[in-house]
Amino acid sequence: MAETRYHFRVAEADGSIRTVYDPYSFPSLLTDYDLHLFGEGNHAELYNRLGAQIRTIDDVAGVNFAVWAPNASAISVVGDFNGWDGRRHPMQRRSGSGVWELFVPELQAGERYKFRIRTRWGETIEKADPFGFAAELPPCTASVVADLSQHTWND
Repeated sequence: MAETRYHFRVAEADGSIRTVYDPYSFPSLLTDYDLHLFGEGNHAELYNRLGAQIRTIDDVAGVNFAVWAPNASAISVVGDFNGWDGRRHPMQRRSGSGVWELFVPELQAGERYKFRIRTRWGETIEKADPFGFAAELPPCTASVVADLSQHTWND
């Protein structure tokens, strides 16, 4: 593990203990300029910013999640990687943009996920990623982290 990042020791329900990176110790993928362009409606590469983006920061691979939900009061990313527990990966709101973001270290392509959203009225709903590049087949509705660098484009 990179020594420049905070770590947590997590006790799992089965009694095992594991060491994990602190997701909040990693910098944002979205810059202030990205948020400015987004707010103007002029960002030409949102597909490289929103959704689930595989990236490496300081030799730590993981997935950056970002979603626009301006009316949400809270959002978490949930999936198999956290037992679909919305308490484990709450996302951070980016200024007044309505964008929520979180880098989750050590995730990789193939992970199933959704966004758990608490509305301003207190209702909790789970939604697939509107910028997702892959999804489960119906009747399942989770998004799936995709590694686009492995895709051969033909258009």
